[in-house]
Formats: sequence, C-alpha cells, structure tokens
Amino acid sequence: MSSATAIEGRRLAATVLMLRDSVDGIEVYVQERVSSMPTFPNTTVFPGGGVDPRDFLLDPRSDPVLGDSLQAWAKALHVDEAQAQALLFAAVRELFEETGTFLVAFSNGKRIGSAAPFHRERLMLESHQMSLGEVLEDHDLKIRTDLLRPFARWHSPEYDKHQFDVFSFVAVQPPGQEPDGNTPEAASTGWFAPSLVLDGWRAGLLRLVLPTWAQLKALSNFDCVQDVLESLKTPSMSPMSEHLAGGDYFEEFMTFEPPKRF
Repeated sequence: MSSATAIEGRRLAATVLMLRDSVDGIEVYVQERVSSMPTFPNTTVFPGGGVDPRDFLLDPRSDPVLGDSLQAWAKALHVDEAQAQALLFAAVRELFEETGTFLVAFSNGKRIGSAAPFHRERLMLESHQMSLGEVLEDHDLKIRTDLLRPFARWHSPEYDKHQFDVFSFVAVQPPGQEPDGNTPEAASTGWFAPSLVLDGWRAGLLRLVLPTWAQLKALSNFDCVQDVLESLKTPSMSPMSEHLAGGDYFEEFMTFEPPKRF
C-alpha cells in the first residue's frame, strides 16, 4: 500500500452522503451492496470507495477545484494538500462511477447540466482506463467543491481485516442530475429519509455498519439540506472508531439486535 494512499497503515477512503430536499423532508441516496463484494456484502451504504494512485494529480501545480482552495480543504480534513486533493477526487470519482452524478463544472464556472455527455468517461473511470485528472483535463473541467462539505471521519475497528481511514462528505444533488444506480456494486439504490432507513434496520430489513448508522442518525435531526450545510461550517474531523463509540448516542446500535430476516 502506498504511503500516499494511507495514513498509519489505514487506506484512505471517501464516502458521499448525497442529499436533496423533498416534500417530506430531507432525503439521502443509499445503495445496498451486492453479495459478492469483499467488504460489507448485502449492506446498505453510501456511495464511495478507496483512494488509489490515480486520484493524485501528476502536476501538483494545477488548480483542479472550483470553491475553497486545497489548502483550506487540507486544514479542514487534517491531512496534507496532496491527500486532501486525492480524497476530493476519490469522492467525486466514486460518486460519478456509482451514481452517474458528476460534481464538476467547466473551468470558466459554467455548469454542465446533465452528466450524460460524459457516459464514456464514466465507463473508462470504472475500468481504470482513465483517471479523474485526465477527464478534467480533456474537457476543461474542475470539481465543484462548493457542493461538498466534510462531514465525519471513521477508522476501521482494529479486528477488521481491511483497515480504512474513511472521510465522509455531504454533497448537494446538482440541479439537472439524477442518480441512476447503474453500478455492478449495488443490488438496489434509492432516495430515502434517514429515519426510514433506520426503521428498516430496526425491522431487520437491511444491514448497517456503525458509521452509516451514526451518520443517518445525525441526518435525521435535520429538516432540510441547508440546515445540514449550516451545521458543517466548522465540522469536527477527529477520527471515530467502534471502540470510541460509547455513551448514550450509540447505545441503540451497540445493544439492539435487529430480527434476522435474511
């Protein structure tokens, strides 16, 4: 594992909590992983995945973002600028690969509208034939960090075979783009109220891991996307892990055992 893609032996990863407002309140996009996935099979998760070398820019002098600077992101995420850029790229790339939602704009600030014209690039990213940096360069694009907020950071439990340092981002659904769930990694996908997903877990209809559960619980306290964004102006990105998840907030997950329905 490259030292650039890991911190203290844990592989860097990014997940994206894509949000939208609905008539019934806030909704978040989730997907149920297929049974063949090596990590968290049959588990309901947010889009995301590990950082890999293609998420680092070949030319560190380039400016790939529209929004806050990489220096500001590095400070917010408590990593160096190269890792901040790679985490942002991983978040945008994974969201595009798994949902078809592309958080980019042209370098002059013009919005892209539909992401359909970039379908070929989506397939080439999925097959590792292109990097996100190459896609941006080929089409004069930059990632829209104004649509992203840092949300949380989780470390894998020490007993897990796969060790990850997972940075979660909140993303606002871009106007004119609708996720399609066309990914081999997911058996089903959709928009749901966070509280509804939690109720499904309580009924034994779906599986959740602690970070997903905790973040859904946090989202369930908000009525609209703007309220979530306001709360994340100064987020705490101190790493959390299962052995630190004590106290009343996590008691339900730690003590409640949903009925086994599958």
